[in-house]
Amino acid sequence: MSKKGLLAGLVLAAALFTTTSPDSMAQDGLSSRSLQKMSRAGDPTASVLDLEDVCTTIKQVTGREFLWKSQISNHITPGDARATGPTFICNQVCPTFPMSFYYSDGSLAGQVGYYGTWRVSGKARAYCAAGGTPQCYINQINTNARRRGRDGFVYLQTGKRKGNSVCYKVRPIGRTGNPL
Repeated sequence: MSKKGLLAGLVLAAALFTTTSPDSMAQDGLSSRSLQKMSRAGDPTASVLDLEDVCTTIKQVTGREFLWKSQISNHITPGDARATGPTFICNQVCPTFPMSFYYSDGSLAGQVGYYGTWRVSGKARAYCAAGGTPQCYINQINTNARRRGRDGFVYLQTGKRKGNSVCYKVRPIGRTGNPL
């Protein structure tokens, strides 16, 4: 970018800032939450949503809802794209696939897609890089959960009904729940 283009951009930014400062916007009736979303909207690495926008109800895993695990089973070869991400096995809770999961800042962490049923229970199992979902990397998800999400958790969106979505809070690394 030329010096002239850079200078024009800075002048424009300064003019916008002075005419649309947070104080003047707040006086126009915008909430602080709206202002936060708007200020993050210009940052391509930030989410414009909040966790409350994607998870209206957050639940703790109490035991047998499902199994979420970061370790891949030994029947999946290391070269398989599914081997780099988490595994989800249904039990009492089984979402519609693909199932999205989010960081605590509301940004999308990844998706798991339907792969087939687990022969032990006959329940659905899902992975990243299955069912049309992109490959994901558990170490990257874990790092981002601490940085972007700030609380170290991911939120599995297991149900959506007429504006209400249920998410379960889990640690990305380790094993949460029980498939049986």
